[in-house]
This record gives sequence, C-alpha cells and structure tokens, in this order.
Amino acid sequence: MAIWQPTFTGPHGAQVGSSSTDLLEACVAFHREHFHTNPTGAATAPGTWSLIGEHSDYAGGVVLAANTNWRTAVAVNKNRKDEINVHVVDEKGGVEKHFISTADVAARAQAHMKSHDDLGRQTTPPQPEGGIAARLGGIAWTMIHKQMLSRDTKGLDITVLSTIPAGVGLGENSAMDVALALALHRENIEEAPVKARIAEICSHSAFMFSEASVLRARHTVALRGEHGRIAVVDYSDGSVTQAPHPVSRSAGLSAFIVAADTTTDSTIFRNIYARHAFIDEATRAFSVESLRLLPDASTRVVEWLQAVIDVTGRTDLPQVEQAQSWLNLWENETRRAQLTANALRSRRLNEFSALLEESHEDIAETLLIPAADQALAKLCIERGAFAARSSSARGVIALVDAKHAHNFAADLSDDGLFVVPLGHGDVAVPA
Repeated sequence: MAIWQPTFTGPHGAQVGSSSTDLLEACVAFHREHFHTNPTGAATAPGTWSLIGEHSDYAGGVVLAANTNWRTAVAVNKNRKDEINVHVVDEKGGVEKHFISTADVAARAQAHMKSHDDLGRQTTPPQPEGGIAARLGGIAWTMIHKQMLSRDTKGLDITVLSTIPAGVGLGENSAMDVALALALHRENIEEAPVKARIAEICSHSAFMFSEASVLRARHTVALRGEHGRIAVVDYSDGSVTQAPHPVSRSAGLSAFIVAADTTTDSTIFRNIYARHAFIDEATRAFSVESLRLLPDASTRVVEWLQAVIDVTGRTDLPQVEQAQSWLNLWENETRRAQLTANALRSRRLNEFSALLEESHEDIAETLLIPAADQALAKLCIERGAFAARSSSARGVIALVDAKHAHNFAADLSDDGLFVVPLGHGDVAVPA
C-alpha cells in the first residue's frame, strides 16, 4: 500500500487544495452541481485519534485525544420532500448516493427507544442498522428533539467531501456528524456549553441510528480540542483541558496510524455497542450520570448484574465475568490516562511510553484485539517506534522519533501496510 496523501479533483476538473478552506469550497461547489441549489449551511470537522483512554469514555473515564490535519467537509440545504439525500464525493469526483425517508428515520428512533418486552421487563435496544443516510438523518432528528433545529425541517440534501481515510481509527463518521451539526446550527457555536451540547447530541444520535458504534470523545475533541495540543477529556464532570502534544519539536516525535486491513469489521462495532448499552443501563439503575460517580462502582455493578440475571434470566446482558473485566479495564484506563496527562505535562516521555504499552497489553487481553493487530503493534516497535498502541479500530497508533519518521513510514509502506501521517488539526468550524 501507500502513504496516505489523497488528491481531489473539483467539479470543474481543477485540483482541490489541501487546506480546510479549499476542501469546504470544493464541497460547496459539488453541492451546487449535484442539487442545483446553494447550500444554506456548510462546515468542516477534523479526524481524531486517541492516545489513551478511549474505551473508558462511556463509563465516565478520562480520554486523551487529538485532532488531525485530515478533515471532512459537509454542505447542506433543507428540502420539502421528507427525505434525506446524501452524496459522498470520492477523490475522482465520483458520487456515492445514499437515501432514507424522514418517516424511516422516525421509525428507527421509535424502535430504538422501545426498551421493554411484552412482559414489561427492560431489554437492551437492538444495535441500529443503516448507513450514512440513517446516521445523518438521525443527527437532524436528534437536533430537532433537543430543540437545536426547527421542527419545520422536512428533509435535507447533503454533500460530503472527506480526506479522512476510512476504517483505520480516525473517526471519519464522527467528523461527518460534527460537520453536519455545525452546518445546521450556526448560533453561538464559539461558546463551550453549546459545543458540549452539540457533542452530546452527536454521540447520542450515533448510538441510536448508526451501525458504526461511536467513541464519544471524538465528537468532544473535534469541537473543543486545540491545535497542537492533546485534549484531556474527563467525563466525570465534562471538563476539557489541554496537555502538551507528543508530536512537537520539544518532544521530537512524529505520529502515524499503521493498518494492514482497512475493511470494516462489524464485530468491533457490535462489541463497542454492547459495552455502551451495558454502561447506559447500569448508570440508569444507580441513577448516576456516570459509573465514575458511583462509589465502589465495580463491586456494586457486578452485584446488580448478577441479581438481574438471576431474577429475569436475561440473555442480552454480558456475563458477570466479562462485565468484571470491562469494569477493571475502565478503572485502569482512567488511572493510566490521568498519569499519561501528568507525564506529558512534565515531559516524562519514558513514563509516557510505559503507560501506552501497559494500556495496549490490557486492552489486547480484555477486549480480545485480533492477533494480527497485536502483531502489527509489535512490528512497529521492532521498526523503531517509540511507542505503539492498538486503536479503537483496525489500526495501530505509532509514535516515532521524528528523525527517523520518513524511513519508518516508507519501510512499512513498502511492506504493503497502509500508513497515515498524523499532523496537527484545527477544531470543527462552520463556513
């Protein structure tokens, strides 16, 4: 494979520049060509990558993540046809079309919210089915019901143009969520509470409507991160602070995502959804906003789960042993993420590397990361990476001495691996 460097051709044959402004202008031009009207809103949002902690976000943990230079642009206008039309433009100007009716979106929402069986017993909502149109239609549906979008909205025509590679853990779908939300709601978007609310809407909507389960930190960081910094998101109180980025002149590191396979693995999404659904039910059972706010959470949640299974016989919940391993991982990842933030702030890079290695080993054992991905992380270390850690998708985050970064990327690319350089990126912005 090659080192990722996409080149887009605009609607009139001219090459699209690499800046976010160029990408946005090209997206608007494609929208005019496809839908024969000017968009009423447009925005761009960055891809995101997780340094550590992403598997703990729904349990109220701490996540360290950053924005990338790869971005998605979205242009949108409202229509009166009660339908969601999505055109995704590829590098050569080709179009992949997606469609869903607004009635179908509403029906999917209703099916997801039905959380009791015929005997009144609580059940886990089924994982949603549907592609891009359902996901983006769900953003509009959720914004309407959260009073962030007018109820007069009937349907939407949407154009998507993205430089974010799919399937390697850079949050291409989350960037699309955020860009659409900003294109639809452009009021007071510089205020932190508004950004926090939009991030929560995007995460909630993706959980309800998308088959590609979401890591909620991606939405938060895309909206509230800072250029050249690592965002430290603490979901016990919703705070976002910043730490020094390991990819900097002072740290002397470069970052890459390395993948052997970029095809979609639905098993990953099913497992993420199952963990999120379990956390949601446990937090509701104890009437807390997150498990992190529940004293002695691990013991109490396991006891609650055992009681529910014994009394109801439910089979849609995890086994007690599995739930215990998840809870232990979330607690350990939160601790490691806090220590990693401290290590970055005090420039203790050796401690930082050891924490990433510990995280990788714990996740590999608990979440059963495929052997091929574990071998890929080991290969990156053997090729000189300072640290390598499996991400939330089919990819490995590799941090490399900047002096050897070019040779590292070229060697892995020559071996047939897909290599994505991770530069600094800006937060999501509307046009």
